Amino acid sequence: MSERVYLGIDIGTSGIRSNVFDIKGNQIGFDYKEYPTICIERGMLELDPDVVFKSLIEVVKNSIDKCNLSFNDIRSIGMSSQMHSFLAVDRNGNNLTNVITWGDTRSIDEARFIEKNYDCNKLYRKTGCRVQHPMYPLSNILWVKNKMPQVFKNTYKFVTIKEYIIFKLSGKFVIDVTDASAMGCLNINNFQWDEYILKNILQIDSDRFGEVKECTYVVPGIKSEYARQMGIKIDTPLVIGSGDGIMANIGCGGFDDTSMSCTIGTSGALRIAVNKPLFDEEQRTWCYCFTKDTWVAGGAINNGGIVLKYFRNQFRQQFEKEASEAKYDNIYHLFDYYASQIDPGSNGLTFLPFITGERAPGWNADATGSLVGLRFMHDKRHIIRASMEGVIYNMYSIYRMIEKIDGNVQQIIANGGYANSDIWLQIQADIFNKEIAVAGITEASVFGAAYTGMVAVGDIKSLKDPIPKMKPVKVIKPNSKNVEVYKDMYKRFLNYYTAILGKQLF
Repeated sequence: MSERVYLGIDIGTSGIRSNVFDIKGNQIGFDYKEYPTICIERGMLELDPDVVFKSLIEVVKNSIDKCNLSFNDIRSIGMSSQMHSFLAVDRNGNNLTNVITWGDTRSIDEARFIEKNYDCNKLYRKTGCRVQHPMYPLSNILWVKNKMPQVFKNTYKFVTIKEYIIFKLSGKFVIDVTDASAMGCLNINNFQWDEYILKNILQIDSDRFGEVKECTYVVPGIKSEYARQMGIKIDTPLVIGSGDGIMANIGCGGFDDTSMSCTIGTSGALRIAVNKPLFDEEQRTWCYCFTKDTWVAGGAINNGGIVLKYFRNQFRQQFEKEASEAKYDNIYHLFDYYASQIDPGSNGLTFLPFITGERAPGWNADATGSLVGLRFMHDKRHIIRASMEGVIYNMYSIYRMIEKIDGNVQQIIANGGYANSDIWLQIQADIFNKEIAVAGITEASVFGAAYTGMVAVGDIKSLKDPIPKMKPVKVIKPNSKNVEVYKDMYKRFLNYYTAILGKQLF
């Protein structure tokens, strides 16, 4: 292949993907590998960092091999990864812990300690983070300090999974500004690690974290051992990229202040780019810094596609058999078919999808999932559809909160795995009562990573300079009849939320 191409890598919670794109955004090859999460006690949700790293080497090699590429064809490698996940490493970069992910809630006592002993509204205005929630590494690092004091003492740096991968590949500890912002320890007003938080809450110095760089920063030199295994040159530009949420905004072309990116993968989020920090009086949304003149505000849910994955895993053999018999190439296409057979509202069945606790909108780490209104008439199809609806009810609550603090949203752009599901998109259009534009590249995070690489090497002018491929390819319009059904069902959802979780959202 004579035309140079660009590699994007997305390190997810459930798996890792490597996609190869040309300069026009056409995908010419990809590979994906799922890996297990570790959950052997209540609140635990970890990953083995070395399993993630080995998977990365494998998917990069496979994606390149599938395209018949040579060493010289790869122009750059851009990175994207799950946010709010970290691990402790020693001076040599060896991991002292597993990756403690965003879904791990074991630090709930530490989060409550922060809430009780510090002015969290002031911290929110500093960091853009609701730091009194165990999603944020701030409370998780405090948990490591309390529960594993020797590990804490021996820790050279606390790093994100992307930092760990970059260190393994290059020997350099660097973190992009948005991933740093999502730690809960960075001041989003000056883009520096916050001295007050580090000294008073964690009692550490800023050198325990990586050097903060912009997302287009190029890490010099990939170790020859790994370059050879992946099939790339040692001087291939390795671009640090950013968190998957920010990369999704870039990859779907949603980086102006009128476009809201809606991503549902394992988790889910709604995000909008703004030109100044944006705060919610009740701290229901977050705001992370991205560039010197751009911040990203939004809200994220723990429970997106992981809800369907949970049901898949519980009844995998049966679902695989049914998918095979119906000639579907995967279980999720079978789920789409099942959901499409059931009327909007799932015949009165409502699912509160909080199987891994809750982030936005209620920020209740103790929240649990609930099926409400279950009757003898309901079957697996109703449960699948109610699960999809429950995720969207929750996303709609976040949308209402963002709309309250920024009423400038004119377009919602769907991306992530759910954007491949026509039925899930229709459910969203009907519940939101809004048109939903579908991104031209649905796997927007991994393309955003590749696109950042294009910008870093000078082949694209700027991150705000979208190419035609990034424009929406279709628009899903709400069905007026379904909208009326969902108005009632959403009210029920809110009432059940209040009755079961003891909090009123609106």
